[in-house]
Order: sequence, then C-alpha cells, then structure tokens
Amino acid sequence: MKIPAVLAPVLVFGLLPLSARAGDKALIDTTKSPHAVLYMPDLADVHWNGGLLGERFEVARTTMVPHMGELMSNPATSPAWRNYRIAAGLEQGKFSGPPFNDGDFLKWFEALAQVYAVTKDPAIDRRMDEIVAVVAKAQREDGYLHTQTIIPQRNGEKTKEFADREHFETYNMGHLMTAACVHYRATGKTTLLVCAEKAADYIDKLCAEKPLELARNAICPSHYMGVVELYRVTHNPRYLKLAQQLIEIRSLVPPSEGSDHNQDRMPFRQMTQAVGHAVRANYLYAGVADVFAEDGDPSLLKTLETISENVADRKLYITGMTGAIYDGASPDGVDYTQHKYIKTIHQAYGRDYQLPNLTAYNETCATIGYGMWLWRMLAVSGDAAYADLFEQTLYNGILPGISLDGTHYFYVNALRKLHDFDVPLRWSRTREANIPVSFCCPPNVVRTIAEAHNYVYALSPDTVWVNLYAASTLDSKWLDGTPIKLRQETDYPWAGAVKLVVDEAPAREVTLKLRIPGWLKSEAVSLQVNGARVATALKPGTYADLKRQWRKGDVVQLDLEFKPVLVEANPLVEETLNQVAIKYGPLVYCLESNDLPAGVKLKDVVVSLRQPAAFTARREQIANASVLTFQFDVLALQRGEWGAKQLYREVDGQAPRTIAVKAVPYYAWGNRGDTDMTVWIPAR
Repeated sequence: MKIPAVLAPVLVFGLLPLSARAGDKALIDTTKSPHAVLYMPDLADVHWNGGLLGERFEVARTTMVPHMGELMSNPATSPAWRNYRIAAGLEQGKFSGPPFNDGDFLKWFEALAQVYAVTKDPAIDRRMDEIVAVVAKAQREDGYLHTQTIIPQRNGEKTKEFADREHFETYNMGHLMTAACVHYRATGKTTLLVCAEKAADYIDKLCAEKPLELARNAICPSHYMGVVELYRVTHNPRYLKLAQQLIEIRSLVPPSEGSDHNQDRMPFRQMTQAVGHAVRANYLYAGVADVFAEDGDPSLLKTLETISENVADRKLYITGMTGAIYDGASPDGVDYTQHKYIKTIHQAYGRDYQLPNLTAYNETCATIGYGMWLWRMLAVSGDAAYADLFEQTLYNGILPGISLDGTHYFYVNALRKLHDFDVPLRWSRTREANIPVSFCCPPNVVRTIAEAHNYVYALSPDTVWVNLYAASTLDSKWLDGTPIKLRQETDYPWAGAVKLVVDEAPAREVTLKLRIPGWLKSEAVSLQVNGARVATALKPGTYADLKRQWRKGDVVQLDLEFKPVLVEANPLVEETLNQVAIKYGPLVYCLESNDLPAGVKLKDVVVSLRQPAAFTARREQIANASVLTFQFDVLALQRGEWGAKQLYREVDGQAPRTIAVKAVPYYAWGNRGDTDMTVWIPAR
C-alpha cells in the first residue's frame, strides 16, 4: 500500500525496537503476572458458533462497529474524529464536543481491532492504519494527547494542561494505552504502541514532578489499567512502578478537594465500601486489581475484597448493574457536624440497599467497569463467585446497553419505566440513536460485546477453565506451546445442556475446570465423560475439576437443570419490598406493556403466590433476534384512574381478574416501541 506523503513520517515509529513478546496476544495479558492464577487465550483463539453471544458478536461485526464508525466520523453526529484531524493539522477548526470524546473514539477503535483479530479483514487493517497515523500526528512530541487542549495550543492560544479535572485528560490517554495494546496484539504493529509509550512517559514525568496535580486528575482512571497493560506488553519496569505510584499519590489530595465522587476523600487502603461516582469507582478498582496481579500487595487485595463484598451483598442490582443514584452526597449517612465538606456526587453508588427502580441510574459504563473489575478479581483468585457475577453482569447489565439491531443506546438503565411517571430526569429512558452530550457508553458497550469471547475460557498450567457456557471453539496453546482444542455445543442460556468435545489435547494429564453456577440447586447438576457419570464434587458456586489424559473425541456432558423461578430481594431494599422478579438461569426477565391485554396497565399487574406460577416457554423473534419468552398467569387489579392531584385514596375492594402475560429477557426490552416495563412485580 502506498502511504500518502503527509502521513508517512508518523509511521516510522513502528520500526522502533520494543521488548514485547510476539505471541502474547490476549485482551488482558496475565500470562506472566506473578499473582494471577489464570490468563486469557489470545485474541483470535476463541470463535463463536452461533448462540446468543455469537449472534450478538455477528451484529457487532456487521452493524455495531461499522455503524459507530460512521457516527464518530461524521461531524454532524460526532466531532470525535474531526477533533483528531484538526489536532493533527489536517483540517482547520476548533475543538467541539465533550472532553472525553478522544477516549471514546479509542474505545471504538479497540472494538475495530478486536473484530480484525477474529476476521483478519484487510479493509479493517487499512482503516486502522489511517486512524493510527492521524492519532500519532495529533499527539504532542512530549506524549500529551488531549485534543481539547492541543487544538487551541496549535492555534497559538495559551491553553493550560489539566486546567479542569473534569477534562478527562488521563482518561483519554489511558484508553490510548489500552487500545494500543489490543491493536499491537491483533496486528503485530507497534505504530500505536509507540504513541501509548509516549503518553505513559508523559504521565510518568508528571507523577515525578507534579504528583498532586496528577492525583487531582485521576478522573475515570482508565490509565491505571492502561499503564499496567503497557507494562505487560513492553516489560518496562518503569510502567509498573508508575502504576503503583498512581495509587499512592491519591492520598495527596487535600480534604478540601477530595470527595467520594472521585474516591479520593481518603487513602485507598482505608476504604471499606464502594462509594461515589460508579464509573470512576469501578475503573479504579479494576486498575488496582491489575496492580495486585503484578506486585501481590496484600493490602490492596484486602481492600478490593472488602469493597467487592459490599457491592455484591448490598449495592448490586439483580441485573448486575451498579451506580443506583442520580445524585448523592459525600460523605453520606454520617453526622454532618464531623465533616466540614459535604459535596454532591453524580451517579453515585448510594447507601447500602438503596436500589430504586423508576429512577435507577445504572450508567452502562459503570456496569462495564464492574465487569472489568470482576474479571480481574477472578484472574487473581480463581474464585467462581466472580465468574457468576461476571455472567450476571454480562447478560443483564451490559447487553441491554444497545438495541438488538445495534444502532440505539442506553446511557442509563432503569428497572421500571412508566409513562405516567413524568418527573423530569437527566437521561432518556428510551434507547437513543445518538447521545452527543456524553457518547461514552455506546463505544464502551460495542467494544465489550466485540471482546466477549475472550472471557469464555481461561488457561493456567495444564488447565482449561470454562467460565461461560456458550456455543464456541477454543483453539489455543499453553505457554510451553502445547496445543489444546475444545468445542462447546450448547444452546445456553436458553437451555442447560452443555457438550464439550475434545479435538486436540496433549499426551499428559490436563484439568478441565467447569464452572457450576452459584444460582443452581445442587441436585440440578449432572456430569458425564464419554457417557459415564463422573464422581466429582459438583457444588454450585465452584469449579468442578476433571483431571485426566484427554484424547481426541472425548466428550464431556454437563447438564444444568434450571427453570423460571420467582426471586425476592432482601426486605431492606425498600423499593422492591413485597415484589418478585423472574429469573431463568442467568437471565433476568421483565414485563412490557405491549404484551398486556387491552385496558390493563403494567402498574396494576400482581403475581399471586397462592400457587406456583405455571410458565409456558416459547422461542420467538424480537427485532430479528432469537429469544425465549415465558407466558404465565397474573392478577390484574380492577381500579380506576388516578387523578393528577391525587396522592392517596381509599382502597377499592374489587376482586382482581386473572390474565395471561408474557415475560421477555430484560436485555431485549425496549426493542418493540416505547413501552412501559418492569423487572419487579408486586406479589401477594
């Protein structure tokens, strides 16, 4: 390919020598992390073979990624790409859009690189070359990359770096590092990796010379994860030391400036619960987990485990979402006389058990950040509980962030929507074609779906971990070069039968670790190898170990028996008191108003607990996507309309009538028009 002369100078950076190991091509590379117990296969080692997640990847490949590329390249819908071109001197103009658009564009680029890793489409490779050339040209020579500042500086204006901590400079450069590592692993090219090193060197210099300024600007700290991943690629020990220092300098922020909003009101190791802005919190926790994987600091792990338990036990939605509250306080729930500074928190974790439904915030980015944190906790512990939570979050928290056709997006995610509830809220309760004021969530959910196959399996010495059940193939190698090939045949999560076929294995004993989901009942699991029942522990919430010398053609049959069940929340969750939700395996279901009989409103539907609900399953299509729905009977209250000025009234004694309703997977709601919806249903 002939390179245009205007772009040629930046591409020679790719010729600079690096110590990166060819072959270490995992999305998150913990192959050499001393304190990780497992690692991902390489980016192209897992392929979908249909199924729910395979269908979502195909929509990502054919629609999500190219459509978002069009959105972000068109100045009428997003200024992100134009900002890079202006900063590179290829166009004239001024910066426009939110300050974090640089990083959001690079999230989409990461999705592009992941699709390329699987498809090896040369058109994608050429597109990435063009993008990298512009990004490299936009970056300052000292490594700083933030188009909001660079554009006016190149126009002769006196614009200062880090003038406002809400400008997200380190966030943008962190996503540069992460995207560069994925691009390098997918292509073998170092062109963007050199830009990432320059950015990391800039941050390293700032850490040494102006640590307080850097600490103040750790907003949605993607650079924690980015710096560690860059260390894993380059083996430059300076980057690991930088990552460690990024945690330590947080304690430099003075009380007058620190806040739970940015998790800097106290030193990290003193934290005992998840607080503040949920995206910032989850990115922080994920980054700290990355550092622990490398240095094994037990005080970091202890804090992470404490906070993780607080989330899972008291602050997590049934959908695996986090960040319940539009606006909270810092500190919250304490004697204000002991705290001089009380500050507002946006999209806050909130108090224990504070999980509203109509006004739930649940930013899609926060849930994705939670998923990134969970994976890292699984990697350093091998604890199946983290895999359970990851599965819960992937299916019910991440997938809903984008429409089934791949073109509309949720910024926030409610668990109930009623048109009668006309209280003004900051964000739409309906998926939107574009969210120009804050376009962070759309590319984040697209890259996560494009990368989801990386989480299905994991490896450790002579061990294959099966973390997720989905129709797929694994064709990978251990670090010593020994190949392993498996084929997973299943219709999970629509059914619980899982067949694993060994296509290639070494001539030595190897362990298959099969996750037994924690939500199962112990008697609902059976396991066979080549038709013979296996006498091994099948305890829900753990991995079942099968150790033997495997041969080509060996078949493992795992049967997970599950059916629709009604679930209740801890009664301390006031917003769901005396209500139930429907779960089927890992999936949360909901009701939508367009499945109700004429004249029945969603708020009048009640589940009767006097006899077990009889669910009738049906496979059907919603927006060209295959789903499993359930029909069952409920009660419809017979009551009149509420007046606009009527807050309370006497109960009407009319007997309810029985009606049939349909439950649909929560991730699929909102794809059949602007409907009312609820996850939680009153029960009596």
